[in-house]
Amino acid sequence: MTGHREGKVAITQDSVYTYVQGLFQRGVVIIVGSGASCAYGLPSMGELAEHLRVAVPEHTPDDDVLALREWGRIATGLAAGEGLESALGEQPLPESLADVLTMAITDRVRLSEGAAIAEILQAEQASAFGRLFEHILRSATHADVVTTNYDRLIEVHAARAGVRVDSMYYGHTIGRMDAALSHEELYEAHAPAGRGARGVTVRTRPHIRLAKPHGSLDWFAHEGQYFRSDLAIPGSRQIIAPGGNKYRLGYEVPFDQQRNRANQAIDGAASLFTVGYGFNDEHLQTHLRSRFAQVPAVVVSRSLTTNALGYLDSNPSAIGIEATEHGAGCRIVQGGDHLELDIPLWDLEHLVKEVLSI
Repeated sequence: MTGHREGKVAITQDSVYTYVQGLFQRGVVIIVGSGASCAYGLPSMGELAEHLRVAVPEHTPDDDVLALREWGRIATGLAAGEGLESALGEQPLPESLADVLTMAITDRVRLSEGAAIAEILQAEQASAFGRLFEHILRSATHADVVTTNYDRLIEVHAARAGVRVDSMYYGHTIGRMDAALSHEELYEAHAPAGRGARGVTVRTRPHIRLAKPHGSLDWFAHEGQYFRSDLAIPGSRQIIAPGGNKYRLGYEVPFDQQRNRANQAIDGAASLFTVGYGFNDEHLQTHLRSRFAQVPAVVVSRSLTTNALGYLDSNPSAIGIEATEHGAGCRIVQGGDHLELDIPLWDLEHLVKEVLSI
């Protein structure tokens, strides 16, 4: 079923497929939101809110009057149906409350992350994300991926597909934050073949250049240094919980370098592809708002948010893909027109198989 405005050519299945196929050239930037992780069983914002309603009071001392009073305000908003971001508000939270929020969110995400990682690694083939990374890197030395998620699923998708990742940390069991050394680990010596070939050149292995402006479950700060490790090493975990504190923390180490990498990638994007992203993050929006209107873009989500639809309105060529009522098909919007297909292209697995044949 299609619909279109007078004087316009309605979108078709062929035109959508051609547009999406053309997106994945050199210079595409992929933005991954919480919806992509929810597909693997990680908690949604609503589920995080339910967890916090129980966990925060349990872990806040009775004598921390300021934190308890502030949490009472937040809990009232959650009980009234406010979203987590809205209930937390834009004002900085008491430091003790912010620490409890960080701990509680970390515990809840980690609880589901293990099963998701096992699912990705035990699958018969690389995941849709992994195959997409391979597809892009056939014609590019790197691809920029920006994620607002704390989990390590992007890193695992890449590892399962044999794709390298530059995360700004170098080393293995315990990695140290150093953007230059992280990139140097990707260098390889190349000896030219053939008669008359001389010298050895150094080139960069194809890789994902990852930016995580909200931090990651495996990042720690200890005595003024920043580390990445899957071990329980000493230090404070480096993630930015929702709420007003994230605006301040976003301009501090290590988040500032990650945010800058994300913004630079967006500014230089030749095209944009978002998966499960609701366009609700102010750290990215200043750069994303202007770039989205200028380049080819595809927005894939189970449900397109009001903000996502606003972005699509700013770019008549951009395509949005969401699920139909029962998820068995998809609804595609472009420039005010719409098209419904009996194929669930809102699911990345179906999209890469059906449209990209990978």
